[in-house]
Amino acid sequence: MIKFFRKIRYTLMSENKTKKYLIYAIGEIVLVVIGILIALQINNWNELQKLNKKETTIAKELYIELNENLISVKNQLALWENRDKKIIEVISLIDSDNVKLTNREFDSTLIYIIAFSNFKLKQSKFQRIISLENFEFKKSPSLINSMLSLNDMYITLMEYYKQNDENYHQLLQPYLIDNYSTENFNNIIIGKKTESKVDYHDLLSDLKFANIIHSVRGSNAPFVQRIKIAIRQIESLKNQLETVYPSINNVD
Repeated sequence: MIKFFRKIRYTLMSENKTKKYLIYAIGEIVLVVIGILIALQINNWNELQKLNKKETTIAKELYIELNENLISVKNQLALWENRDKKIIEVISLIDSDNVKLTNREFDSTLIYIIAFSNFKLKQSKFQRIISLENFEFKKSPSLINSMLSLNDMYITLMEYYKQNDENYHQLLQPYLIDNYSTENFNNIIIGKKTESKVDYHDLLSDLKFANIIHSVRGSNAPFVQRIKIAIRQIESLKNQLETVYPSINNVD
């Protein structure tokens, strides 16, 4: 093809057909420019495809982690809701003038309050994405805003968890060590069917214990509510990802 155009150029030059040669030269330049533009367009399209593929991969990894985190947080919510229920039961016992529980029954309630689990979030990929400078989801820039909002909730959750942890280690645990028997709880854990050596009625009549239990409820109940809000935000972000990337929930 190059030889063909070169031959035409030589022929026009040899015949001294200047006007025709100029027209030909301009046409050749136009063809070259069009070829360059097409090549650039193809290259841009290829780069865009690569970026879209990378973005979809990142979105899918985020979606998988969000789903795992959602399951984990829901399971933890059940434990903390149960703890809140047991705290309310103990408060009702403190307010009651006619408590007929055995020591073992009382200890079985109290153990749920002192044996709460650590609260953990699965968010390694989540944190990696929001830490990337200038990164955005091209298909939906608002996704980053939703992630930042959820990250604020994650921070809030851990602050509330810290309050619960401090209430336990700084208030409830020291009090029980000084005024109750850890043997009571050990017997329940190992399944040993013996009555407690320390009567729980002394706890219920102690104003300090009542204040501590109310303080524990004061940190536990708001924490439960924040977990529920976080769950709704995780679900909302998942739904956004599913809308923007329809095939994303086809998790292998």
